[in-house]
Order: sequence, then C-alpha cells, then structure tokens
Amino acid sequence: MRDDYHLEGPTVKVELELEKQVHERLMEMVSYTTLSQSELLNTALKRFISNHKDFLPARRAG
Repeated sequence: MRDDYHLEGPTVKVELELEKQVHERLMEMVSYTTLSQSELLNTALKRFISNHKDFLPARRAG
C-alpha cells in the first residue's frame, strides 16, 4: 500500500497555502511515515479528485 504514494510520471512545482493546523498534521504524517510532503499531498489530491468529479467540467463525447 505504501508503494501507492510514490510519484509516477512528470511532476510540476506549485506554490500553495495551507491552514496552519493542516500543515502541522501533514508534517506529523511526513515524520511518521517517512513519505515526502509531495507524495502525501499528491495522493490526497488524487483521492479528492476521484471522489469529487462534480468539481470537474463535463467531458464532451467525441
């Protein structure tokens, strides 16, 4: 399961802001798991996207 977190494919750098308590929890997870911030956030966003398709524009057929 931990192998699911590794980044695959091309990556891009982004700058973002997090609520302080979210950042603190993220850093606790990084320390506990030895996964990087990027790996944890990438996985979290993939899961969010897969569960919130309603945030995406409708795709047109064809």
